Amino acid sequence: MENLECSIADGKKNITIHPQRMAVYLQSKIVEAVDNNRNVYYLFFFKNEFLAALKAASIRRRSYLEKAFKHGMMFPSTHPFCRTILSSETPFQKRSFNQLHGKLQKQYTPHQTAYILTFFDAFIPKKKLFKDIQTYFYQYRRNGQLFAGYRILWVLLDFTPNHSWVKQTVNDLEYAKFKTMYKEMAVELWEKDPIHMEKALYFKRKKNPEKAEALIDFLINENRWIDAAALLMNQLIRTSGIEKYNRLKQVLETYYPKQDLLVVLEDLYQRSPSLEPLQKDLLHYYLTFQQLNHSISIINEHGFSLNEEQWTAFENMLETVSLDSGNTQVEKLNTYIASLFKTQPDKAEIILQKCVKQLMERHDLSYISKWLIPIKEISSRSLVVKRIEQMKQLSDDPDKQQQLGELYYQFDMLDQAIECFSWEMELDKSDPLPVRWLSKIYLEAGKEEESKAYQQLFRNMQKKANA
Repeated sequence: MENLECSIADGKKNITIHPQRMAVYLQSKIVEAVDNNRNVYYLFFFKNEFLAALKAASIRRRSYLEKAFKHGMMFPSTHPFCRTILSSETPFQKRSFNQLHGKLQKQYTPHQTAYILTFFDAFIPKKKLFKDIQTYFYQYRRNGQLFAGYRILWVLLDFTPNHSWVKQTVNDLEYAKFKTMYKEMAVELWEKDPIHMEKALYFKRKKNPEKAEALIDFLINENRWIDAAALLMNQLIRTSGIEKYNRLKQVLETYYPKQDLLVVLEDLYQRSPSLEPLQKDLLHYYLTFQQLNHSISIINEHGFSLNEEQWTAFENMLETVSLDSGNTQVEKLNTYIASLFKTQPDKAEIILQKCVKQLMERHDLSYISKWLIPIKEISSRSLVVKRIEQMKQLSDDPDKQQQLGELYYQFDMLDQAIECFSWEMELDKSDPLPVRWLSKIYLEAGKEEESKAYQQLFRNMQKKANA
């Protein structure tokens, strides 16, 4: 996939940025990007909604930003998840803290605003953030909204757990009934304080699978499928399971076309290569999209036995794909060609011819002879096999270079054929046959001047012979 390029609006100017990676952490997504001068920017999102773009020289220790990139799920900028998030808005607005705070107050509830403010402790002094959040608590308290105020206290408790005022206030007797509700993680908190419930379950998910399932259900119901998928991927990395994998695939198939789905599965495979259903799905997509090298790699890596439909797809790919680019992993194909000789020897011979030609570009005849061993065991009558064995015998015999040149020509290896016929011509200057071959091969190689020269030499030799 092509690298992404976005822009940040900074006053009247736009800054081009190149996203590098994205962290999915709690209710945020944070994209790290660099501009053309290697300045680093962070794009903050609450759930899927863009908040602000901030420039940073470094990441402050123990900040929310550091935790996000240390404990969150990381995805490269080429990942479909990152591309989905970055497609939401462009250019992205660079905002001062006052501008950001004003936006939050207009767009979000006080509770959401208080929580979102904790994202920015890498950029804003923690004391200032604390006081701004504390202001919401006092507003609720003055209005007699005890539970609303208690929710703010829990934001502060997570933000500054050792702050004496927070620890004392959260334990006041007037909040006793709320404290029990939070301690027991009462079901009604899903409705009354979803921010706290989501955060609490996020940190309990590793020890309590039921909590993880409840959190995933909540995220899907909120249409936060990237968060749900990232959480499922995180679970699969730690403990493989067919049910988790099927649920992840169901989520992905709902929102992504197959090409993007393949990219997501490849990313998961890099993190969890031992997941068998994932391996099989990747093979399916590689065959579907005719990605020969990837098909070869995963078949070899996991020793897959192909079913009839897969064999047909693989064979058709081998038969139609161009091997001339030199990018195909021909070295790994010998066992599959050998198997094909059992059922379709004619097709196998065509594919073998193409593969051997490609191998000649990169290997000597001894290597190719060894590579052919599985095929020899199945079909010693193969014309390609016979030619290679004959070439191997002739390669060290200076008196047989013309025969060797003809065999190289059969594999369309024109440079090697020219070398052989040139050697033969030097050995016997009276023999016109190597000269005739050289004229023919140079013409096929597109070297008309050389071809004409050897053609004239051939005519002169004929005239001399007939004189």
